[in-house]
Amino acid sequence: MNKIPRKRISIKRKENFNRKLALQVVFSIVLVAAVIVAKNMESDASRKFINAAEEKISQSLKLDELKNTVEEFASSVVDRMPFAKSSSDFTAPVSGQIYKEYGLNKDKDQSYYNHGLDIISDTQTVKSMSSGTVIQIGNNEKLSDYVVVESDGKTIIYGQIKEAFVSEGEKVAAGDIIASLSEAERHLHLEVWEGGESLNPAKLFDLKD
Repeated sequence: MNKIPRKRISIKRKENFNRKLALQVVFSIVLVAAVIVAKNMESDASRKFINAAEEKISQSLKLDELKNTVEEFASSVVDRMPFAKSSSDFTAPVSGQIYKEYGLNKDKDQSYYNHGLDIISDTQTVKSMSSGTVIQIGNNEKLSDYVVVESDGKTIIYGQIKEAFVSEGEKVAAGDIIASLSEAERHLHLEVWEGGESLNPAKLFDLKD
């Protein structure tokens, strides 16, 4: 019976400690701002204020506590930022316009699921979205000519190409030119697979890149 109250008390003490530490951080930030302003004012009063404020700052916080608090705050802010694209790792294979979106599409009276994107490109060249290894070059009825690149657990398929500029087993980097499109159509079919499931390629890059 004694264990439950002890647990609750320890949690409450920890919460109170965090609140106290947060207030100390805020108070110190305000003092630092005031010191910066005072340093721009040349007077005996401002110098006395600076000395007193700097002494108070050093007393109010331990460096390790301040460091941990700032790191936790920064980490929480980063976790909440809407990085829709993992973005720094991927680049657009072409620039242009999507004319068939990922997911459910309708063609006349029929509906079908598109496991990738269909893009009308502004250029003939196709760039690798990311670094990786070319694992397959081939041709089939659905994709026509295609190049497949394995990249950090993801399988990226570049379909409807005219010519491949890479070979199987070749290492590529993000932005490397790996294929060309037909001059007349400039149509790229792009698919991204991971763990046996298709992903929406549009979430990985900005088509304007």
